Amino acid sequence: MKEVYVERKKASFLSLDLLVGVACVLGAVLLSLLPYPNTFWYKSAMLVYGLGSLVYFAYAFLREKILGNIGTLVLVFGLTLNLTGMIRRGIESYQMGIFHPPWSNLFEALTFWSFIAGLVYLVVERKYGFKVIGAFVLPLIFFTSAYAIFKASHDIQPLMPALRSYWLYIHVVTAFIGYAGFTVAFGGAVAYLVKEYFENSRFAKNYLPSKELLDEITYKSIAIVFPVWTASIILGAAWANEAWGGYWSWDPKEVWSLIVWLFFGAYLHARQLMGWKGKRVAWMVVAGFVTVLICFFAINLYFPGLHSYATE
Repeated sequence: MKEVYVERKKASFLSLDLLVGVACVLGAVLLSLLPYPNTFWYKSAMLVYGLGSLVYFAYAFLREKILGNIGTLVLVFGLTLNLTGMIRRGIESYQMGIFHPPWSNLFEALTFWSFIAGLVYLVVERKYGFKVIGAFVLPLIFFTSAYAIFKASHDIQPLMPALRSYWLYIHVVTAFIGYAGFTVAFGGAVAYLVKEYFENSRFAKNYLPSKELLDEITYKSIAIVFPVWTASIILGAAWANEAWGGYWSWDPKEVWSLIVWLFFGAYLHARQLMGWKGKRVAWMVVAGFVTVLICFFAINLYFPGLHSYATE
């Protein structure tokens, strides 16, 4: 009888999640029809992400259940506003006669990264029930969104010929699912290292989950998105062959995408086949996330190549 009850409880949670998701999408569609520019919604989302970071921090220290619930609601609201900005930007590009999905330049890519990372984190939070990790993940989402708002160009530009392809819809989405999963894994690894090195502190003892659970969350986040990142590289090669006449050209972006793949592949190998756990693999994830940042920011901004369209 207990197993039946648990299954019914899980089913009710899934139904509620689906209902909330549909309501958020419908709300975003309706909000996007209001006469406000896409940047208004993106800036609003950034502010809400900042508020969410503060709420999750407060929850991490106070452990009041209501704060955890408020943090989740604030994040959901921020994601709705982010989605509104994406839809509105698509509408505006269509009205300009240059429609394209809202993830083709630096500004759009960063705000899309924030959106997908927030979704992946919500899935992890829902599965494991530990909201304290939000104190490590939400600031990353906030700073990614803030960098887009304050550093990247907000202009809607026509796509360069190589980007006018259906590959833009599938290659870029799979890449950013990978980015998002690695972001959540980085948050879990940082939380693990805080637990490891400050285990006698009140915060680590009373407020963080067990090291075993943090290790598991980090591992699952990477294990789920690693095949998606692999698919992204394969799809990118197919697109490159169609656009430039070759599957691989040793473009800086291609090389660093491969380095990210090798790094997290080594992590999974060490974790599964060599039995590595604990701080060694946590530090591997931190170092791996540095390669992700180099792959996205350093390569796009400072190393010109075939992917230079993502610098503005």
